[in-house]
Amino acid sequence: MFVIQAQNIAITRHQQQLFNIEQLVINPGDRIGLIGANGAGKTTLIDILTGSLTPDAGIVDSQTTPVVVHQLHDISTQSGGEQVKNAILTALRQQPEWLILDEPSANLDETNQQWLIDLLNRFKGTLLLISHDRTLLNAVTTTTWSLADHTLTTFAGNYDAFTANETAQRNNQAAAFRSYQQQKHKLEVAAIKRTERAAKITKPNPHNHSRNELQDMKSSLRRNQGKMTKAARVMKDHAEHLTPVAKPTEQPSVTLRAEQFATLGRHTPINIQHLALKAGKRTLANDVNFVLHTGDRIAITGPNQVGKTTLLRAILANQNQAISVNPAVKFGYFAQNMSRLNLTATIWQNVTEHTRQDNAIVRTVLAEFGFKATALDIPAQNLSGGQRVKVSLVKVLLSDANVLILDEPTNYLDLPTLTALEQFLTTYPGTVLFVSHDETFVTHVATRVLKLSTHGLVDPNQVATKRITAAQRQAADEALLAQFRDL
Repeated sequence: MFVIQAQNIAITRHQQQLFNIEQLVINPGDRIGLIGANGAGKTTLIDILTGSLTPDAGIVDSQTTPVVVHQLHDISTQSGGEQVKNAILTALRQQPEWLILDEPSANLDETNQQWLIDLLNRFKGTLLLISHDRTLLNAVTTTTWSLADHTLTTFAGNYDAFTANETAQRNNQAAAFRSYQQQKHKLEVAAIKRTERAAKITKPNPHNHSRNELQDMKSSLRRNQGKMTKAARVMKDHAEHLTPVAKPTEQPSVTLRAEQFATLGRHTPINIQHLALKAGKRTLANDVNFVLHTGDRIAITGPNQVGKTTLLRAILANQNQAISVNPAVKFGYFAQNMSRLNLTATIWQNVTEHTRQDNAIVRTVLAEFGFKATALDIPAQNLSGGQRVKVSLVKVLLSDANVLILDEPTNYLDLPTLTALEQFLTTYPGTVLFVSHDETFVTHVATRVLKLSTHGLVDPNQVATKRITAAQRQAADEALLAQFRDL
């Protein structure tokens, strides 16, 4: 018994094949995480599996109709989180045998992300999850589907297991390729040496030997030359007939050097003391205190609507006496609304507008973020939403700023771009202050984490953990289960 199976499904978009999948099967109880770069065709594949789109070729046999919760766009943080929760709960109240969720954690804060993990771990049906949230994928999925290079790769394991396997395969491929190159080179060099030795064999001096001796010596020389020439030919033939090993695909990488970026030296970029953070007349936090030192990568976390974006904007405005910004600071700001992106300019024009980097570095970073050289003359207004986010990010990252202020930089980024962003920021020689709900990203990038609440900014590592009693745990479990029932 299967939930769905498909064979030889293919579809073309804009005169290019999006994907061609020989076979896929979903069995009852499968918990699948579907990953892939933006534009790889994840949503298109879901549309085919659910019957809302007919492929150009192939057969889809579905035994069960899924309940689908689509990704929500263009919504405020608070209402967006509530809409996501309501949509998921509405889907679960239908008691589906098969549930499909598209980026369900994109608008959820840390508390609600854990709520989602707990909820999905209690769901006993078949789950297909499209997500770039590594924490969520690792917590709730047991199978990984990777859509890349026009095909689908399936792996029995969660995202971390999949990436570890991919890394091992790349390492094995690289080792096999090096061995192949070395063996081929060794045979080719040996063939050349034997050919050279055969050519250096000299004829005997006729004045020093009798006619019979000369004939015997010439016959021996011809045999030796023949053997060497044959050995050279055999080695060359072996070299040409070695089983080829493909060179592994290498991702572009960039080496960041401190002299390529504007720096602050020993100056303290930002010092905030006793800031009352407000939105209009409403007080969000009474007493905000923190110092951003040169070289810090500080993450600001906290629930939705607590004032994280308001804090960043207050720092940028620098009009409150409680906020001290060093005059040497030059901010590079990534806003969620991408307000700094020039839509009429090309990708290249946007990114190079205020950069100190040479063209090679700019091209390499753009390639890491998924932009081929042939795409750099495309106007930003012709890009998808996800691509605009990437251009906005690169524009800030490569700017002449010495302090980066990033507001939710990981929203709507695909996994390859998330990895590229992490690698960039962890080697960036400047100073970074960022807001993020992405737990994995924060763990990989931040040198310090501060949580914003109505009481100000606190370091979670310095707050004593409150012990949860068995009764409290049971009450929380029962409350969670109650959300499955019709109200």
